Amino acid sequence: MPGTLIHGGMLVDVERRASTATDLLIRDGVIADIGEPGAVPMGSDDERYDATGMFVAPGFVDIHTHVFDHGLFRTTRLAADRVGVEQGVACLVDAGSAGAVTIDAFPRVVHQSQATPVFALVNIGSPGLPNLGGGHSSRPELVSLEATVRAIERHRGWVRGVKVQASASHTGDFGMTAVRLARKAAELTGLPLMAHIGNAPPVLDDVLDLLRPGDIVTHAYHGKVGGALTFGDRVLPALHAAVERGVVIDIGHGRSSFSFATCERALAEGLPVHTISTDIHRGNLDRHVVSLARTMSKLMLLGLTLEEVVAAVTIEPARALRLDADGFGRLDVSQPAHVTVFRVREEPIALEDSEGEVRTAPRWIDPQSVFVRGERYDRTAAV
Repeated sequence: MPGTLIHGGMLVDVERRASTATDLLIRDGVIADIGEPGAVPMGSDDERYDATGMFVAPGFVDIHTHVFDHGLFRTTRLAADRVGVEQGVACLVDAGSAGAVTIDAFPRVVHQSQATPVFALVNIGSPGLPNLGGGHSSRPELVSLEATVRAIERHRGWVRGVKVQASASHTGDFGMTAVRLARKAAELTGLPLMAHIGNAPPVLDDVLDLLRPGDIVTHAYHGKVGGALTFGDRVLPALHAAVERGVVIDIGHGRSSFSFATCERALAEGLPVHTISTDIHRGNLDRHVVSLARTMSKLMLLGLTLEEVVAAVTIEPARALRLDADGFGRLDVSQPAHVTVFRVREEPIALEDSEGEVRTAPRWIDPQSVFVRGERYDRTAAV
């Protein structure tokens, strides 16, 4: 099988947060060689991918998407490839579109029809089931610790965590009980917990107190009252404490969960952005979110370097959900060839957050191609 030499690009070293001119050879689905430009020998049948003026990075990873495109959810969920390989993204994680009673359909609905590798978090509640009402985890009959644990055990190969939606919209008065059950499910299975935070109840301080090192707070910088910022626009002390003990801060942009102003203030106080994700679904595909690349561009606008932004969609999410064991997050010889090639367009673009605020960025990220296990997919969908 012919290989591909990606030549002339700037390789992003996500460990050192630096970029260097480097050639990379892909053969038989793995990275066969990495070296200085012109120093990597090509075979007679190998193809040359001219990456001059582009960046070469580990395949982009989006750890908060909704791509369980089951018949129950077709008005809200997306096909994985639409926001995966078609947008230059090598790996997706569906963040709780399926609960214990629907997760068994995931391989048929997603894995068997999509080229993009997709992992999943199991929702402690029962998202999307018809005629339930009141939110995914709002009543005891919708939340089962036993069923969640057993569902995870059935699908250990691709389930990477537990999801709970810790906001009034999804848990109602059952909020903290749902969070505690999700915390227990994560503990029993040895996996991380991703906590969606939003409008209270439950109160954010109480949710954060239950999170342990390696757990993930998604929608961390939304603009709702009771979020990351407290009186005087100071960062909530409980959020500082959570970060200090190893809780992962995830963007989870969504239609109502990312504020330029909130994120800007948090960054000014020294809080991090560990992982950048979209919370993408049909409701924000055309506005607010659009793509992972556009979300990355918003964080560059707020002051993160290109290398920091790339790390937040490669090595950091791979570590957070143990995707590094599947070859994601880094570019190493003899490892699976998951690679994203992108340009940085030096031209203005209008970017909108979830609050409706529009800011103009002077440059933006534009994926050109993605390689998944060495197979090339050129970007076809708008970013």
